[in-house]
Amino acid sequence: MAEQHDELATKKDLDQLKQELVAKIDGNGAKIDQVEQSLTAKIGANGAKIDEVEQRLTARLDKLTDYAIENRERLGKMLTEEKFKVYFNELMNNIDGLARSVSRGEQERTAMNARLGRMESDVEGLKAKLGT
Repeated sequence: MAEQHDELATKKDLDQLKQELVAKIDGNGAKIDQVEQSLTAKIGANGAKIDEVEQRLTARLDKLTDYAIENRERLGKMLTEEKFKVYFNELMNNIDGLARSVSRGEQERTAMNARLGRMESDVEGLKAKLGT
């Protein structure tokens, strides 16, 4: 077909052209089949990779979900700032009460020690008077 002829085509020429075109179409069909098989194999391989990645992502997502649930449970158990203030105030009030009690105890001990000192002096004085 590379040649150009100025005369009319005959039936033989048309049959030959038809055979050449059929051969080219068949050749192209075979190439298309090969490309299709190659692409199908690549798609299958990529599908397997996608499935693998999906499984890994699902596993990671499951872990993250577990961590989120665990953290939520921990947060639920933690004191809020308001509860902390209430507990802290209660603790400080108890400590203040204990400090007052200790202070009173110290005052009583000091008074008792002073009285005991006076009593010991009185006993010593009485011993001296009695001559013992």
